[in-house]
Amino acid sequence: MRVRQPEHPLRVATVVIGVLIAVNFAIFGARSQTNGPVAPERPVEIDQLFPQESQRILPQGIVGADLRDKFAGQLTIDNVLIPKDQTTGDPNLGQVLFAPGAGKQFREFGPGTHKATLEWWPKTITTPEDARTQHVLRSYTWNFNVG
Repeated sequence: MRVRQPEHPLRVATVVIGVLIAVNFAIFGARSQTNGPVAPERPVEIDQLFPQESQRILPQGIVGADLRDKFAGQLTIDNVLIPKDQTTGDPNLGQVLFAPGAGKQFREFGPGTHKATLEWWPKTITTPEDARTQHVLRSYTWNFNVG
């Protein structure tokens, strides 16, 4: 079986080169594609949020954050400051967590969107008020959904 030479070899070469370029663009485009929502730019002091931005939780779900170990923090949910004695987690590890329940600021979270704000400051400063005075109090706000 013998392969015959094409009538127009330049035309065939042009088509082959065009197809190779198109395949390379397709591969490059597929590799640079981002699936899912774009990850928000969080401050580097925040190791993890509970829940993540726009994530859905149960009405009794935990809300809060894990900060880098050298920071202390406080949590405000729906414009209500959560008292320190109602938070859980290890403050020595930078954890500020709140689980609703009886006798707490929230018995449970109602359905819908809620707003959480985390404020933090270096542990070398004892209170958020002192941190605010020294201009080192930082904050991050995110929404989460219940239901």
